[in-house]
Order: sequence, then structure tokens, then C-alpha cells
Amino acid sequence: MKQLLTVFGLVCVAALALGTGVASGQVTGSIVGWGDQVVVEPSALNGLVAVAAGSHHSLGLTSDGTIVAWGYNYFGQCNVPAPNADFVAVAGGWGHSLGLTSDETIVAWGLNNAGQCDVPAPSASFVAVAAGGWHSLGLTSDGTIVAWGRNTSGQCDVPAPNEDFVGVAAGRNHSLGLKSDGTIVAWGANGDGQCDAPAPNTDFVAVAGGQSHSVGLESDGTIVAWGDHSLGQCDVPAPNEDFVGVAGGNTHNLGLKSDGTIVAWGNPIYGQCDVPAPNADFVAVAGGHYHSLGVTSDGTVAAWGHDEYGQSYVPAPDADFRAVGGGASHGLGLTSAGTIVGWSYSEYGQCDVPAPNEDFAAVAGGDYHSLGLKSDGTIVVWGYNEYDQCDIPAPNADFAEVAGGYGHSLGLKLDGTIVAWGDDYYGQCTVPLPNEDFVAVAAGESHSLGVKSDGTIVAWGDNDDGQCDVPAPNANFVAVAGGYYHSLGLTSDGTIVAWGDNYYGQCDVPEPNADFGAIAAGWDHSLGLRTDGTIVAWGYNGYGQCDVPAPNADYVGIAGGEYHSLGLRSYDTPVETAFYATLAHDDHAVLLRWLLPSSTGGVGLRIYRALSADGPYGCITPEPLPDAALGSYVDETAWPGGTFWYELRAVLSSGEEILATDIRASASVPGALPSGIRYVMPNPATARVAIGYALPEHWRFARLSVHDVAGRLVRRLDPPTGVQGLLTVDWDGTASSGERVASGVYFVRFEVDGATDTQRVVLLR
Repeated sequence: MKQLLTVFGLVCVAALALGTGVASGQVTGSIVGWGDQVVVEPSALNGLVAVAAGSHHSLGLTSDGTIVAWGYNYFGQCNVPAPNADFVAVAGGWGHSLGLTSDETIVAWGLNNAGQCDVPAPSASFVAVAAGGWHSLGLTSDGTIVAWGRNTSGQCDVPAPNEDFVGVAAGRNHSLGLKSDGTIVAWGANGDGQCDAPAPNTDFVAVAGGQSHSVGLESDGTIVAWGDHSLGQCDVPAPNEDFVGVAGGNTHNLGLKSDGTIVAWGNPIYGQCDVPAPNADFVAVAGGHYHSLGVTSDGTVAAWGHDEYGQSYVPAPDADFRAVGGGASHGLGLTSAGTIVGWSYSEYGQCDVPAPNEDFAAVAGGDYHSLGLKSDGTIVVWGYNEYDQCDIPAPNADFAEVAGGYGHSLGLKLDGTIVAWGDDYYGQCTVPLPNEDFVAVAAGESHSLGVKSDGTIVAWGDNDDGQCDVPAPNANFVAVAGGYYHSLGLTSDGTIVAWGDNYYGQCDVPEPNADFGAIAAGWDHSLGLRTDGTIVAWGYNGYGQCDVPAPNADYVGIAGGEYHSLGLRSYDTPVETAFYATLAHDDHAVLLRWLLPSSTGGVGLRIYRALSADGPYGCITPEPLPDAALGSYVDETAWPGGTFWYELRAVLSSGEEILATDIRASASVPGALPSGIRYVMPNPATARVAIGYALPEHWRFARLSVHDVAGRLVRRLDPPTGVQGLLTVDWDGTASSGERVASGVYFVRFEVDGATDTQRVVLLR
């Protein structure tokens, strides 16, 4: 069973990603997105044989006849209708898509405001397809062209004689047909001469259309372009030769050479003409509004240019991500290398990660701004800053978690306090007193939420829809998330509690409400990640943001945007459990959290602690903790200057103990190491007892001894002279004479320069 090692709770990711709080075995994966912005995994883009580009979306045809689509999906133009099979060609318009099947029928989907998806009956005998801005074209096997959709400029009025066509293409508001004699016929909008094919109109073998220009490929490998020339889109770069393919973008063009290289020219404003290296082995090209696509001979796709809606794909490689975050209309991914990748809408620079893009441990998205938490505990914020939500208050240090709302930002400090800045119109930045003991934080549109170490949630800010009114009983919460006007809480038993605005059912958690390990919220929808790696989404679904794409499996992270959702999927070797350690509400406490596939079936759980991964481990919870799949515990006995390793063990009904997870969590507590006894373990002990104690610098007198209940000296274990720091000594259960002592209670006594520390140990024979 795949378990959720990177997302115990979406709001907990930041704290758990610090060097003091990461359990070993963290998994990474690729990002999947659905709703009004679609992101597909690299594996979905293998085996492509053709590509097409709409205005802000992209389409690929695979060798097995399926279509994959990504990018802007506001109109459902990326939602290929079932059955997604047996396609042989694909085309993209401004907001709609077309697919041609092997049985010569056309399937259309997406925006249909002008009837561009209403394929005229009978949908049969088609051999080619093209999509304009808001109109569609189909070429039949008898050489005629059928056109439908918007016809305001006559782009659907095929000139007579409608015959002998062997190719078809479309611009924004004009259409083109290639005749069998190599001539081009064009009709529709002609304000820039895009329908006036230059003389001699002959020997053409392919044709393409842009916004207000047209392009033709001649049999001798040269390209001819005509129409709007304002951005150089008709200036074919020299040498104009050896071309075997051509495509038109909105105001740019692409030509495919016989050696597999691509030449692009015209409007370069978004990099749509900057073919990525290595520019080689391409077999197909396509041009969108401001982006470009190419397919290589091995079936992989390259995409470049404008990426406002992800149409140019998450920057390659879409792999090795360990956390994901969502803004209103943008996405963020944190890689295992500590870099952040941003994609989609970036008008305010919310996808432009400031340099140096390195050493990040967590990521979060506000509506139009982004936040990154560095491994040194500092925060970086970028993007929309009208409310100063990017201006981090000083001191920018010791943060463990970040969150972003519409106009405000939140940071959780290692000492359990919350810092809030930005828009405070509703009091969303005014943290209620006492500002202490917080272990998780989240932000809604104009409200804020924090989870306390006792499992309660505190919420403040805009409360017009009750999003700050945590339902009773306010207890046992381990994670929290904020939507536009609603809130979510995840309890230690794996159930989700939701409250606030419920107009779209975003607070109606689907049954069975169980086995959840992480939560996230979009504007008006909610997401829950189950411990089996599946995602459940509910609430507003106008853009498919609740329709998790198949296969719904292997997810390890989730995030929600305005009208889209994101999932982090991993195919790594399954991890049976998750076990985390991070600092709790003060510098001397360690917060432990765990996620198990289910309860162990025993009578409880015990936590063991050591000062190194190899042990020895001693029990710090003599009374077993509840046997729950999701749980937490605060180790109040940790001390400054120490690094602690923890094991989670299940107590069976027979009294035997077994490891509940083979993951060992560790945490380091800042500060100086105080002198005194640090541990005596195991306790109770049957033979060897490890005694850990700390010596200050420049000590003059020190004595370590074991006494019985009557105070009689049993054994001296004094430290050597000239040492300092943390020392460990073993007591083998013998007296000074070498004889084994009897079972019973003994006391370890440590004296240093007049100070005395004593701890009790039980010896069982």
C-alpha cells in the first residue's frame, strides 16, 4: 500500500521539510493538474506522433491513437471525450479541439459559442481536420471541404468549385485549402491580404494559417508567407530551403527542415521562436497563440513560449518534485534539489522565483503571490504585493511553515508563534492571543487558521460565512486548510471536518469520511488525499476541478487553486508508513507525527528515543499511546543542543513490541547543552544500562555513581579528566565487587561542581 511520506498534511509540509524534521525515505514524483488548467505527466507525452496547438492549450496524438491535452481548460478543451481511442489527427482552435478518428469521423469538444463543435451530419468520410479561432474545417475523401462555426468574415463559405482539395488549414478568421494541382485557395477575413496567395500560386504541398497571415510550403522545400507582416512573420529566414513541414502560430511561424531542425520566426515576445536545445530529430511542429510545440523522432514533445496556463508544460523535467502548491491561477512545485518551479498565470511575477533559487524546504501559493521557505528558516515571497504581502517582517528567521491568502501571508515560527503580514482588513493578520503553541498554519481568502499542539484549531479574520467557527468538538486536529470562504480540518483519526460557505457542497465530505492523510482547499472546492494514494474532491466542479483523472492512484501530495487542482504522484517504491519529527511549541520539545496504513491491531503504541540512529533506544512513553493510524506526541524531555532519533513501536496483546514503521525520525533542538544526566536507558533494564550525561567546559569536580534504595553506593562510574560535552557510559548491572546486583530500584547520581542530578532506574533479572 502506497503511503504518504511527503504530505502528512498539506499545511504541515513546510515544517516537516526542515532539516530538523524530515524522516528518511521521502518520496518524490511528478505533477498532475486538472480543472481549468491541465498538467500531464511526462509518461503521458511519450510515444507522440503529432501535435497541435490551440490558443492556450496543447494537444498530442499518441501512436496508440489516444489524444493527450494540457494547458488552459476553461472551456473543457482538454477534456477528450470518451472513448479516447482510434484517433489519427488532431487540431486546436482558440477554445476548442478537434480529433479525427480512423473511421473518418470528427469529434469536437470545448468552447462551442459559435457552433464550432457541432460537426455537420453526417460526420463521415473525413480525411483531414483544421481548427480556426472559432470555426472548424473538415476535408472529405472526395476532395470537398466542410466548414462550420463562426462565419462573420465568410470563413465557412468555401469558394466554388468545392472540389479537388487535398489539404486544409485555418487562421483566426480565415480558411485555406490546398488543391491537388498545388494551388492554394483562401477565404474569409482578408484585411491584411492573408487570403491573397502570391503568384505564381503553384507547386504547394502544405499550407498553414496564423492570426492574419498565411504560410505555404512548396515542393522545392521553400516557404512562402503572406498577409500581416507587422512582426516579421512573413520574413522566412535564410537559407529558405530544405523545409519539409510548416506551421503557423498567432503571429509567428515554424518550419521543419529535412535534417530534423526547427526554424521559427515572427513575434518573439514570449520566447515562442526560441527552439530549445538540442534542436534536432524533430518530425512534427505546431504553433499556438504565443507558444510552440515539436515532436522528436523518439516520440517525445518539446514545448516553449508563453506558459500562462501551462500550455508549454511544467518546465522539464516534470519529475523529482517533493511538494506542490497552488495559487489562484498558478502552480508551484518544490524539487528534491531545493529549487522551486512556477508555471501558468504570472502577470504579477508569481511564477518568477527570485535568485538564488536554491535551498528551499517548502512552498505555498497565495492568490497572486508565492512563498518559499528556505532550509535556514528564512522566507522568500514574490508576486502581487499591493497589500505588502511580500514584505516579510523582521526578523526573517526561525520559520517552520508558510501559507498565503489573497492579500496576506503567514509564517509559523519554530517557537510556535505565528507571524502574519499584508492585508488586515478583516483582521486576518491579527493573531489571537495567546500567540503560542501553534504547530500548523493555513490561509483562506481573507481568513487564517492555526492548529495548536493540543489539537485545537484557532481561526480569525473574515467570518461572514462562518469559516472561522470551528465545529465542536474542536479537538484532535493535525492539519488545516483554507478555501475562499470555507475551512477544512484533518483529525488524528483520518476524518475531515469542513465548515463555512457550503453553497457548492464544498463542506460536504463524501462518505466514507475515513483514512485521509492530507487536505487542501481551492476557492469553492475541497480535496482529501487518502492513505491509499487516491484523491477525493468535492464542491464546485464547473471546470472539472473535482474530476480526478484516471488512474486515481499513487498520489502523495495535493493542492487546490481557483478552478484547478494539483496532485503529486510518485511511482517510487512504496513506503509502508510515515514518521516525522519537528520542533514543537518551545525550544525544548520535539513534535512527533506518524501515519500508518491502519491501526496495528495491538493495545497501543510506544515511542523510543536515542541519541544516534544506531541507538541504544529507550522508551519515553511507558503508558502506551492510542493505537491510531494518525497520531502525534510531544517529547517534552528533549534538551537544547541534542539531536534525537525516534522509533515507533506497536505493543501487542501478548506484551511483545514490534516496529510500527521501519522509518526513524530525527530532530535537533537548538541551544547549548546543559550539564546533568540526559538519559538512562533502557528503563526498565534487564542487563546493560546506558547512561548519558553532559559535562560543562572547565569543570573541576565530577562524580557519577549508582546507589540502591537505601542510599548505599553500588558502583562508581566517574568520568575521565579533561573531557566535556555529552558522554555515555554503560552500567552492566554489577557492583564494585563485580557481583551481579539483584532486581530492584536503583538511582543514578551525577555530581558536578556542587550541582547534583539524580535519575531512577529499574533493574529486572
